[in-house]
Amino acid sequence: MFKQVFRDSKPSAQLLYSAFVLLICGIFATAIGMALGWIIYGISFSDLELMMEDLTNPQNISVLKFFQTVQSIGLFIIPPFIIAWLLQDQPLVFLKINKGPVLQSALIVVAIIFFSNPLINWLNELNSKLSLPEWLNSVQLWMQNSEDQATKITEAFLSTNSLSAVLKNIIMIGVLPALGEELLFRGIIQNLFKRIYGNSHAAIWISAALFSALHLQFFGFLPRMVLGAMFGYMLEWSGTLWLPIIAHFINNAMAVIAFSMVKKGAIDSALDKSGTFADGSFYLVIVSLIFLFILFRTLYLKRAVNIAPGD
Repeated sequence: MFKQVFRDSKPSAQLLYSAFVLLICGIFATAIGMALGWIIYGISFSDLELMMEDLTNPQNISVLKFFQTVQSIGLFIIPPFIIAWLLQDQPLVFLKINKGPVLQSALIVVAIIFFSNPLINWLNELNSKLSLPEWLNSVQLWMQNSEDQATKITEAFLSTNSLSAVLKNIIMIGVLPALGEELLFRGIIQNLFKRIYGNSHAAIWISAALFSALHLQFFGFLPRMVLGAMFGYMLEWSGTLWLPIIAHFINNAMAVIAFSMVKKGAIDSALDKSGTFADGSFYLVIVSLIFLFILFRTLYLKRAVNIAPGD
């Protein structure tokens, strides 16, 4: 009965129902995570809060990674399949993962991620200089504290020298978020906003803004939103969710590998400054924009081949 009500509802109501499914799945994921945490590690919720305060303890990092994995699966990967099944008899078709990407298109999105680096770095520099009005100082302080905490956790997760740990990080930070976040934000949310507004561009940018906001890293909001929009256009012009999944994975995996190589001294830590005024290489942003225009234009021109009638 709920399935039929879901399908017969207006797109805006379907979006609300989807949020309800996410909430229920989030509650279940938290409960299952805590139960498994107690069984495997013998910890309670209060213990977990204490672990967040000591990120130098390898055991604490191991436990936090476990909960991060459970959350990724329970909140991002499972719910989109449930929502898609409620909306359509062929959920894989609704999510646009029923067909793989064309090899040439896959290579194009890998190139897009590579050439977007100076632009993303510049947007990050620009975003970091933005400040709220003085009367919102308390909000800005909260945002900065949230950003600092997220950075500490990320660095604690990535601080490892062993190959096996790097590979585990690639799975946890590369594979799971790429799959889960694209299923949710592009596969479900972008799809439903497109139904609501009947406008692909509005759906892409609203979904990208929500994608960025969910990370709760406000001083990186702008570059993450632009990345989200790039992923959205990859889906819109290819007809397959696998392209943004591949691009998202490459972006995250590159960050994991780069962090590890910087820690080992194999590459310069200033790599993430390319394209910024601080690095004196702003001209690379122009180069980045030129290549991105060419690559996205190529992807756009291929859309008639990639997207079957009725998609």
